[in-house]
Amino acid sequence: MLKSLVLALLLTGGAACAADLSIAVLDRQGQPLAEAVVMVDSAVAGPRPVAPAEAMIVQERLRFVPAISIVAPGTRIVFSNKDSFDHHVIAGLMGPGGVYLDPGQNVQLRLSGKSGGRTPGTESRSFNQSGPYLLGCHLHGSMRGHLYVADTPWAKLSGSDGKLVIEGLPEGAARVRVWHADQLLENEAVVVQLQAGPNKLTVKTQVMARASKVAPAANYPY
Repeated sequence: MLKSLVLALLLTGGAACAADLSIAVLDRQGQPLAEAVVMVDSAVAGPRPVAPAEAMIVQERLRFVPAISIVAPGTRIVFSNKDSFDHHVIAGLMGPGGVYLDPGQNVQLRLSGKSGGRTPGTESRSFNQSGPYLLGCHLHGSMRGHLYVADTPWAKLSGSDGKLVIEGLPEGAARVRVWHADQLLENEAVVVQLQAGPNKLTVKTQVMARASKVAPAANYPY
C-alpha cells in the first residue's frame, strides 16, 4: 500500500512539472504568420521528445511535398520523384533573402521520373548541421522547398492562423526562436518563464511573408 502511494505521488509530481505553450506568431503588420518554424530551448532537466529516424520529401506536380519539413540532425531524408519526368534536388544551407550560403557545398541529386513503368527515382541523405536548407531543382527553377534541421527537440510549424502548441515542456525558463523562409533579418529570441499547465505567448516578427504557392507544410515531431 505504501509503495503504491509513493509511486502515485511521484507520477503526479512528474505530470505537474509539464508545461504546454500556445504560441501566436505575427508578421511585421501584426497579422498571423503561417509556416514559421518555432523552436523552444530549455536547459531544465526533463524528458525530451524522440525524433523520428527518417523523413520523406516528395517531388510531385513540380512541388516539394511537404513544402517545409523540420527534422533533427542526422535524420535520414528520403527524396522521391513522383512526377513522370526527371528532377534535380539541390539542398544547401540558406541565408537571408532565400540564397544558398555556399553553393559549392550543396548536395545535388538527380532523380528519374516514374514514366514508362519505372519506379520513382529515390535517394537519401542526412544533414548534421543545424539551420535552414533551401531545396531547389536545376531543371525547374520555380520549384522551391525548405528543410529546417532543428537543434532542439521542441520544434513545430505555425498553422495558417499563425498558431501552434508545443506540449510537454519542462517547467522553468525557456527561450523561443522563430525562423521564416521570407525573413531578411534574424528574429530576436524571446525568453519566457513556463509554469506547469497551459502557457500563452505572442511573438511579433519583422517578416513580410510572400503569398504562398506551395503545398501544405508538415510538422515535426508531433
